[in-house]
Amino acid sequence: MNVKCDIYRFDPESGAKERYETYLLEAEPLETVLDILIRIYRNSQPSLSFRFACGVVKCGECAVTVNGIPCLACDKKIEPEMKIDPLPQLPVIKDLVIDRRKAFEQIFKILPELARKLDTSRRWQSVTPETADRYVQLTRCFECLMCQSACPVFGMMPEKFAGPLGMLWLAQMSLDPKSQAAVEPYAGPALEMCTRCGACSDVCPCSEKILDLAIETLEKR
Repeated sequence: MNVKCDIYRFDPESGAKERYETYLLEAEPLETVLDILIRIYRNSQPSLSFRFACGVVKCGECAVTVNGIPCLACDKKIEPEMKIDPLPQLPVIKDLVIDRRKAFEQIFKILPELARKLDTSRRWQSVTPETADRYVQLTRCFECLMCQSACPVFGMMPEKFAGPLGMLWLAQMSLDPKSQAAVEPYAGPALEMCTRCGACSDVCPCSEKILDLAIETLEKR
């Protein structure tokens, strides 16, 4: 199978303008976009930057955009012609690598109480089995940030709207009786800004519709 890849290249330290580089290669139909990126890196372009870890749809690190659609590179089968970009609406470090730290910090800036969720020393009060099950479902997120890149509202107002991932984290906190009061000032405005368009769920790689569940959880708080 002949494959043509137009890959986004950008190195802010070089001073060069952003561009696309084209690669032509032979590939097997069942190969993934990640397979192709690794081959290009090893065989012809060692300066190409992209991120991956598990390679088996478990971590979300390899998220990119292929032909305009966010996906996990390790899960996306190759196409005869592919335009590969970093996730849109998020800061880029180099080539296909987005700045995950800055993306998370932006959410914490809008929703400062979310920083409390990182305190693993806290202990929940007793909750019902149903609440515990829902929390487990909501924590299956890969935090790949594809939902952020697909959300039209986040794209229009990233300084005001924490995006689908921010809402997911709010939903997780809302199930903790000790955190419900802290969540309340942020949940209402977030729900008002969300248009329920479903773009985030459409690109989410998790098997369950956890972003829909997050919205439902916040609406029932």
